[in-house]
Amino acid sequence: MKAMLSPVLMLVLADTGKGAFWYFQQMDSAGLAVAGVLLVCSFIGWGAMIQKWTDVHELRRRNHAFERRLRDEPSVVALNFPRGSNLGPYEFLVAEAVSAVQRHKGRMVRPSDVTLCMGHVENAIQRGIARTMVKYEEKMVILSSLVSGGPFLGLLGTVWGVMVTFGALTEKASIAQLAPGVCGALVTTTLGLLVAIPATFGYNYLLTQVKIMTTELENYASSLADRVELELEGEARRNFEAAQERERLLRAAAAASAAPPAAVTEAAVLPPAALPGWEDAQ
Repeated sequence: MKAMLSPVLMLVLADTGKGAFWYFQQMDSAGLAVAGVLLVCSFIGWGAMIQKWTDVHELRRRNHAFERRLRDEPSVVALNFPRGSNLGPYEFLVAEAVSAVQRHKGRMVRPSDVTLCMGHVENAIQRGIARTMVKYEEKMVILSSLVSGGPFLGLLGTVWGVMVTFGALTEKASIAQLAPGVCGALVTTTLGLLVAIPATFGYNYLLTQVKIMTTELENYASSLADRVELELEGEARRNFEAAQERERLLRAAAAASAAPPAAVTEAAVLPPAALPGWEDAQ
């Protein structure tokens, strides 16, 4: 970052043959303090932009990879996410939805059960979206602060340099005595712009990327809720059919146990058939 900033300072401040650091050598202690703060802000801004750009591209890569992998999964609610694992945004939403479904596992038979479960699933997805949005917007407040605060810090140095210059003019000072105030005003103004301008472009670009990712996240959450609802309706239908089958078997068993004993055979109840000529023998 220092190597990136130094050529800019050389081009802006070293227009004369005296060198860039000659301007800093002419500044007073207050101007150097403001310039030092602006340099630190510049390093922080470049670091935040580079880190945020890396995070955005990494999160989008993980989201798209998980979305492609999820298309091949036969069931979303059957997935298992170990606790404490580093989950991407899409994985986190699915893990929240699965956790809400597990609380109703095996108890969904009627459509009202599915509706109740889906209410909990949608609430869990909304909480997941809110937490993911906080992660998406990390480091953006730093850039917005630099965009708005950088010029004001530069203006502070400018006003201080002008005050020093006017203070020297009241004593009929020479050009050498006016140099600290003039250099301080110009250097701090330049540094303030060097902080704010890159931060403005970086903030606008990253803010656009965050908005795109937010839209993608909300669309994915909607499709996830639809898929979970379809799977829950299928599970409830299977549970209902299984319950109907168990009830039918229980009724058949109860009917079989309540039936009278098997009738005694007719041969055991009736007297033996008369032998031929029995009546004659009598």
